[in-house]
Amino acid sequence: MAANPLNKQVQQEAYRLVLGQLAGVLLLALIGLLLNGQQSGFSILAGGLAYGLMNLIFVWVVFRFVGAQQMIQFMMAFFAGEMFKLVFSAILFLVIVKYLPVSLLSTLVGFIGAIVSFWIIC
Repeated sequence: MAANPLNKQVQQEAYRLVLGQLAGVLLLALIGLLLNGQQSGFSILAGGLAYGLMNLIFVWVVFRFVGAQQMIQFMMAFFAGEMFKLVFSAILFLVIVKYLPVSLLSTLVGFIGAIVSFWIIC
């Protein structure tokens, strides 16, 4: 069955939002790099990617079901995807802070920056 053009448009918009979020993270990491050095820039990037990559996976999983006839699948995928995103973002953040040479504050700035940049893009 061919994809409905409206469904494709919704999927593309969701991906556009996440790519905008990741661009915001890159910009924030560049600012951190220029103002505070390499470790700060890397830490901001790592923190932002901890949330941004999980958001990308969320969009990939959830927005496969965008048709009106697929509303139940969409809602189930949305709630499961949101739980997955939150849990694995937190786990990834903790792994980054524990095992990579990062600044906790800069990593937190990147993580929060990814969340805020998504709100701004929306």
